[in-house]
Order: sequence, then structure tokens, then C-alpha cells
Amino acid sequence: MTRKPITDHEIIDDALNLDGSPEAIKRFYDRWAQSYDSDLADLGYAGPGIMTALLDKHSQVLDGDRGALAILDAGCGTGLIGAELHRLGYPNVDGFDLSPEMARHAQAGGHYRKALGDIDIMTADDTFGTDRYDAVLCAGVFTLGHVAPDALNSLLRLARPGGLLLVSTRSQYYQETDYRKVSGTLIDTGHMALVEAMMDAGYLDGSTSHFWVYRKAPGPST
Repeated sequence: MTRKPITDHEIIDDALNLDGSPEAIKRFYDRWAQSYDSDLADLGYAGPGIMTALLDKHSQVLDGDRGALAILDAGCGTGLIGAELHRLGYPNVDGFDLSPEMARHAQAGGHYRKALGDIDIMTADDTFGTDRYDAVLCAGVFTLGHVAPDALNSLLRLARPGGLLLVSTRSQYYQETDYRKVSGTLIDTGHMALVEAMMDAGYLDGSTSHFWVYRKAPGPST
């Protein structure tokens, strides 16, 4: 694979030039886990704050208070979203990541009931079940070199009927993939509804992302 420059940040470029294979992604993030938090802090990573603020904004549509909601952080990395959720008063958070080393850091942070590594987003329901979580959050995964837009179907299976699905898509990913088609089909066929779209929000230094809030339709998954 020919490496192409995408951003001004070498490590982010390396991530965006991954080939999408689970093994390559796992190796890359296992190596990055130790410095991941500090590297992203230096780059002004805003994803976790935006994502959790959106959940807090729309959580009133869910049954129960914060302490009762079951939340899944899909692609949890080292646990940055879990830390934000803990700060906002959401205690029942599970997480998973393809990288075992990333998930180990997340579990060690103490903000997850469980954070499991070596979990592929496409088959996560084998471990976590279907129609289970009040809210499923996925930040920093729908990005170049990582997952295909069809992973949205897998995330939707994890949410309970009437639950929320919150996803970030890097702006370039949205332009260059068929995410719009995949998400639009799920909306048009009644599997989910769009609650809010935050377009071109600050994400990393010099780059933007779109943030999407969906609500899963009532009734069991098909």
C-alpha cells in the first residue's frame, strides 16, 4: 500500500493509511497505546467531549436516570469516553476495542464495568448481545483505513429498541465512502431515525468531524 499524506501529523497519517485489516489495526494501536492519551491531548482531540455532551443532551428520551442507563463504548481505545461519562455521572459503561492493549488501559482507568480487547466491531454482538444497550457510542472508528460504513449495522444491533446510537465520522471519510448511503438506507427503511447531525465540528488540530445522533426504531432487530 502506498502511503499518502493526509494531515500534518505523522502518527495520524499512519493511522489513516492503515489498510482496514483487523490485524494491521490491532498491531498499530497496541504499539500506540502507551502514548495515545498524551499524543491526542497535544493534538487537541475533542471527540470524547462532543460525543458525551450529545448523549447528555438527548438522554432524556431514554427510560431511567443516568445511574440506570447501560452504555456501550464501541472502539473504546484507552477509555477517554469512559472518563467523560464518569465525570457526567454515567456509571454503567462497558467498552471494547480491537486492540487488547488499548482495552487494558481503558479497564485500568476504572471507568468501565468491563473493557474487552480483541473484539471486532463487526461481530461484537456475539460477545455483548443484541438489543441490549440504552446508548452505543462510537468515536474515532469511522475514519479512513479503519472500518467500512456497513459497521453501522453492527452497532445498531447492539442498541436496544428505542435506544440511541452516537457516531463520529471524520469529514474526509464521509466524503470518500458510502457512509451517507448506508446510513440513509437504515433511515429510509425505518431501522433508525436521525435525531441530530453536527457537521464539521472541531475534532483534531486542523481537521473536522461530523457527529451523528440516531435513535433505533422500536421493536426487535431483524
